[in-house]
Amino acid sequence: MVMTGSKKTDQALDVLVIFNTAIKNVRLYPPASASVSSVIEKLYLSLLDLLLKEEQISFSESEKALLIDGRPLSPKDQERPHTVSLLNLLIGLGLKSITFTKGLEKEELFRFIELFSRTPESIQENGGINKLLTDQNIVHVVLDEKLYVAIDKDHQFVAGLDITDDQIKKFFNMMHPEMDPDSPQFAEMAKDPEALSKAFNTGLSKIMAQKETLTGVQLSESLNHMLSLLDKASGNLSDEKRDLLSHSVGQALIASDPALAEQLTKQNTEHLLGGFLLQYLLAEVMGTNASEGFGNDPDNPGAKEASGDSKSKLLQVAEKFSRRLQDQRTLLDEGLMALLPKIIDQLAAQKEQETIENMLERLIDNLYSESTEVRLIAAKSLADIIENLPDERKNEVVEKLSGQIIPWLTNETVFSLGYQRICVILSDTTKDHIGKRQFSYALKYLDAFNAVAGDAAEKPDDIKNESVRIIDQLACPENISILLQEIESPDQQRRENAGRVFTSLGNTAIEDLLDQLRTTTDSNERVQIMHLISTTGEKALPLITGRIKKEEPWFYLRNIAYLLGQIGNAQSTRALVPLLYRRNEKLRNEALKSIYRVGGDQRGKILMEAYPLVEEEFKPGIIEVLGQSKAADAVPFLMDLLRDKPLIASAARTTLEEKICSALGAIGSPDAIDLLSDITATKSFLGLRSYPERVKAAAARALITIQTKVGQSPER
Repeated sequence: MVMTGSKKTDQALDVLVIFNTAIKNVRLYPPASASVSSVIEKLYLSLLDLLLKEEQISFSESEKALLIDGRPLSPKDQERPHTVSLLNLLIGLGLKSITFTKGLEKEELFRFIELFSRTPESIQENGGINKLLTDQNIVHVVLDEKLYVAIDKDHQFVAGLDITDDQIKKFFNMMHPEMDPDSPQFAEMAKDPEALSKAFNTGLSKIMAQKETLTGVQLSESLNHMLSLLDKASGNLSDEKRDLLSHSVGQALIASDPALAEQLTKQNTEHLLGGFLLQYLLAEVMGTNASEGFGNDPDNPGAKEASGDSKSKLLQVAEKFSRRLQDQRTLLDEGLMALLPKIIDQLAAQKEQETIENMLERLIDNLYSESTEVRLIAAKSLADIIENLPDERKNEVVEKLSGQIIPWLTNETVFSLGYQRICVILSDTTKDHIGKRQFSYALKYLDAFNAVAGDAAEKPDDIKNESVRIIDQLACPENISILLQEIESPDQQRRENAGRVFTSLGNTAIEDLLDQLRTTTDSNERVQIMHLISTTGEKALPLITGRIKKEEPWFYLRNIAYLLGQIGNAQSTRALVPLLYRRNEKLRNEALKSIYRVGGDQRGKILMEAYPLVEEEFKPGIIEVLGQSKAADAVPFLMDLLRDKPLIASAARTTLEEKICSALGAIGSPDAIDLLSDITATKSFLGLRSYPERVKAAAARALITIQTKVGQSPER
């Protein structure tokens, strides 16, 4: 069943509304965001509904009116915003029609919308719309495109041709076909701004004569081609003469077609005539638009900029636009916002850094708007501008504006493509600061990313994940290498800042360094690594204790034991116990030292539990550390060991008994006085043979220590 024309038109108009929303969302939001996926889903279902009953649905342009399947819309429907928007897209891309055909898939539709949301310049730079359709395997969306623009039977402007000297001659021949292009008179004309202006006006008149038969892109391409010829022909003129020529050409363009002149300001025309043409057009466009929709210039109502040099005109344009940015309606005007990057480019060329920063400050104010749409547009525009600044100026500008940008970064609740791009910009600035050892500057950005990524931050997952991704990227080997060098700096403040930066880089950085600690053969590098990891404190403990595994080599585990001894606590000390059972003497001694350093009041309990399971030759070391720890809870344990005397004494047993007596003396508990006194007696104790002299001597020393401590007179 085929739908009636009226019903089909109504459904198609509904599709147009969603179509325009889809293009807008794809421009503003990341591809994986809900704002994009939901509108693509809605558009796909709407198109699918149309294509269930029809083989195709076509939107086409004819004489600047929109047709649906060849039927013109009513005058009222022609004026709808979504109708006008699609018409502008078609004309801007030089298209006659878009046709959706049966068999369209949702992913294919998404690829088409992503492609269609690009700028005309981007599409042309990548080979044109139809090439991109083929590259993207889009077969169920068919476009009709024209590439060539005939000016007359003798001249044809074709997009993309290189400009040659022969074409320059043809440019002049449009006005003076009777002249010999090789004559001296012809060469003199190329030095005369007035002659060049007249030749341009002749060509412009020919283009404008065919205006009604050409699309917007065709007009624009023809005009750009002629302007390129003019730029080539005027290449030897002084700046003063190029400025005069720009004034004349600009006046002619505005008089012929103000809208086309304004469109030129949004294209890649900044190189033409040394940039003077764009500056003139920007000044005129801003002067014309000053009273349209936003009220007159509050400082100079209804007035245009005064005449003067191009730099003054540019600064006047910048100041006027800067004031306009205080009105949020400016950001919602796509035409005006398209001018902003061009103005910034011109200011950058003139090295007007302060003016650029002032304009960006006004733009950034809009990041705090209550309107989500205004914030998204402000973020996108800010990213566009900063990304296009000269590399040597980019980080400087970001640093000066960071006081405004960072609070927005941490407070924004809507994830957009602009937000993502600004995160990348701030990440680049952070990396630059780390590379220059400006750690205090880098920290303010890292602190912001960590605040957003933290569990306590009430942020959408997309925003959190972006900060996590940025932090992980900043934990790159290049940055870590710099921090490793700085951790050995003689300057304490530099060491502390390097450690704070490393801590801010999170678990990924710690894990990477722990891996590096296992593989490096450079002892100095191992020391640097352990020092840097130590700066993270208890944050690193779970990652370090997780490395204590049987399959790890002993020298690596020894370094792990050392790290735990530097930053561990009583709770993490238990992770060291398995290392006490290892056969490697250096490893278990390091583990024992670390237990002593950080075990706190748990040392006695931990070591008493481990004692029965360690090797015999290692037990005196355990006893010694119990004494050094003054583990009062170990006194009964030590006394039992001393009483449990074997029938046959050995050198090892004698050494152990000496250590036990010394440990009891170090602990200083009066509970051990009686036992130590009996050991020092000459007679046997409890029917057992007396202790060796070395043990008696150790017991005597311990006894004196304890008695002195408790205020008793040592027995002689």
